Amino acid sequence: IHFQHKRFSDLASRKEYGCLITNPPYGSRLGRDREIEALYRSMPEVLRRLPTWSHSILTSHEDFEQLLGQTADKRRKLYNARIECTLYQYHGPRPGHHLPAAEASTVAGASSRSKVTGASSPSVTADSVTEDIAAGAESTTERAGARSPGHAAPAFGGVTAKMREQAELFANRLRKRARHLRRWPTRQGITCYRLYERDIPEVPLLVDRYENRLHMAEFERPHDRTPAEHADWLDLMIRTAAETLEVPREWVYLKQRRRLRGADQYQAADDAEPIQFNHLADPRATFVAHEGGLQFEVNLADYVDTGLFLDHRLTRGMVREAAAGARFLNLFAYTGSFSVYAASGGARQSVTVDWSNTYLEWARRNLALNGFATAEHRLVHADCLQFVEQLDRGEMFDLAVVDPPTFSNRKGVEEVFDVQRDHGPLVARLAEHITPGGAVYFSSNFRRFKLDEPSLTAYEVREITKNTLPEDFRNQRIHRCWRLVRR
Repeated sequence: IHFQHKRFSDLASRKEYGCLITNPPYGSRLGRDREIEALYRSMPEVLRRLPTWSHSILTSHEDFEQLLGQTADKRRKLYNARIECTLYQYHGPRPGHHLPAAEASTVAGASSRSKVTGASSPSVTADSVTEDIAAGAESTTERAGARSPGHAAPAFGGVTAKMREQAELFANRLRKRARHLRRWPTRQGITCYRLYERDIPEVPLLVDRYENRLHMAEFERPHDRTPAEHADWLDLMIRTAAETLEVPREWVYLKQRRRLRGADQYQAADDAEPIQFNHLADPRATFVAHEGGLQFEVNLADYVDTGLFLDHRLTRGMVREAAAGARFLNLFAYTGSFSVYAASGGARQSVTVDWSNTYLEWARRNLALNGFATAEHRLVHADCLQFVEQLDRGEMFDLAVVDPPTFSNRKGVEEVFDVQRDHGPLVARLAEHITPGGAVYFSSNFRRFKLDEPSLTAYEVREITKNTLPEDFRNQRIHRCWRLVRR
């Protein structure tokens, strides 16, 4: 008997065949329902690493299969002391039934045990099992169409012919896009650009190239895969992108983006707290990227976005061309890329405003990378609405960028920022601090956004969206942009 102490998420084995038996926490005694549900949801991701194993999981949780996202091959009712439980059995292939090569390649991680017990588990006594069967309770249920224990498919996950077909379509599209764009980035001095954006409906991914690395994002879309199968599908797409574009797999980063609904939409990443993503890469994912002769720090792993919005490449160029001798204001500045461009265009001073200290420090590093860490280029930690409200009457700017998030619940500020509701009063008030003939570049990526022109009578308003969409972006609705000139 071999004992190991490790987290369930680190479970692995080098043994080709085995049986995992686990009696994880139920939540009924501990009062930790959210933690238990998160544990159950994580199980397919962990158990797919053992594709030739069978798995038996004992729990009293009524929604176990729903949380796991997969129906058991067989169920047996048992009692753990006085707690009524179900033993959920998931059959892997028997010894001698080898997996197809594509499925065997999904194995990730290893340990040395042929039998593994996951999580901390109270014991199930033989008497409790005997009493259950003797009482005449329904002891075993097999699901309709359940696989036999001798089948040659993994209990969790696996790569199907349909997935391989999608991977080939994805690879062909990536090759075509890479050929189309092979000379364009070099001619433009661009090292970061978009290669793929949901071009194939069945492959709802984004693929951006940052220097010699790939940044991928998945968007939620209905599909018929189990959670473990979907994890294997994502692995297949990562491998396909890496091989097709000749990028080492460890330099491919994946993030999963889910549509926020209801109150969740206000939980934006404006506070720049690091978020845990599924990514296959070196955790030291921060490096310097180049654009327009300038340098920017990017981070492909730890935040919702990378630090450099590629869709505003042309807009940044417009700001640089207009910045000579200007006093520049950057509201909702994020990592300060507009400020760097303005400084490189000859802005005599700039003010960079954001509520996040993390992003402001990032902006400070970007300015320093390009030689603009001087007193003329200030960074201000403030709520942008309050900042504009509190500006001195005589403080004026010749050029400004306002690129707010759709929603933001800022720490320490009671009211949630809503771009549709709040942009009109904000930009109208800003007009008091823009010199006649001065310009404000306003942008939003909110799909249903409608500019509040009646509030903006102090400006000449012109939409310039078509002029700000880069060639590498197929999505013509990635953002909308206006140039507002002070009358």
